[in-house]
Order: sequence, then C-alpha cells, then structure tokens
Amino acid sequence: MVFRPQAEFRKRPYSPEMDAFTTEYAAEGREPRQEIEVAIVEPPEEVAKRLRLQPVELVAVRKRVRYLDGEPFNINDSYFPLALVRDSEIMRPEDIARGANQVLAELGYRQDRALDELYIRMPTPEQVHRLDLGPGTPVGIHVVTQQTGSL
Repeated sequence: MVFRPQAEFRKRPYSPEMDAFTTEYAAEGREPRQEIEVAIVEPPEEVAKRLRLQPVELVAVRKRVRYLDGEPFNINDSYFPLALVRDSEIMRPEDIARGANQVLAELGYRQDRALDELYIRMPTPEQVHRLDLGPGTPVGIHVVTQQTGSL
C-alpha cells in the first residue's frame, strides 16, 4: 500500500462516475468496489474531541468497507458535524465521485490543513468482522483530522 499524505487536496481529472479509490485501482487493473452506510450518531469521545464538538452535538458518519478483487481492503469511516452536512449529499449512502472534501468546500468549508496519524495495533471486534480478518492479524490505522479556516 502506498501512503500519499494530502493527496486528496490535489486536483485530478476523476471521472464523474468514479471516485479516487475506484479510479486509481481500476487503472491498475484491479476490481474496486465499496459498501457505504450513513448514520447520525453520538460521536465517540475521540471524534468529538477532534471535531471540537459540544457534548450535545451529533455527527453524520459515512462508514465504508472498500474491496479490491472481492476481498476486504480497508475500512474508511468519516465523521462530519451534523450541523455542517445535514442537507448535503454526504448524507446519502452512495459514492460521491467528486469527494466529500469537494462537497464541504461547496458548503463553504474548504479543507486547508490536515493532521495524519498512523498506528499499528490489534483490531477491534468490529474491525475483525468488517474486514473478515483471521486471528492475530494486526491492522494499520490512518487517522486524518482535516480542518478548515471556517471552523
């Protein structure tokens, strides 16, 4: 796997039908697909802290399992303050070809910086289930906290 920090800030000619994940791996001859669920939830404590939310604020979470060639490849869960995305396409459980960052920019919340953190650890039971992992398989965790001057 290749790590390209800040890659989503670069302009690219993605197809209107396919997002960056699908476009990049399809170009390599792979068969990418993803399952997407969207929910409104009380944020986990760490998420609330990162998003600087008040105790009563809810978030929208886009939970994705991405597959390559039929095998689970990664989990990509994104949390958004509900007040920012309530009436946007981020709330729909479907692919956003131009990306959630572009949707946020169109809503007036252009991302201008990010903090990338990488961790290696044993998976949670939920991660084992979602990724169909065998016993003793560690996972790499990539946490990105994106910020905008508007927040």
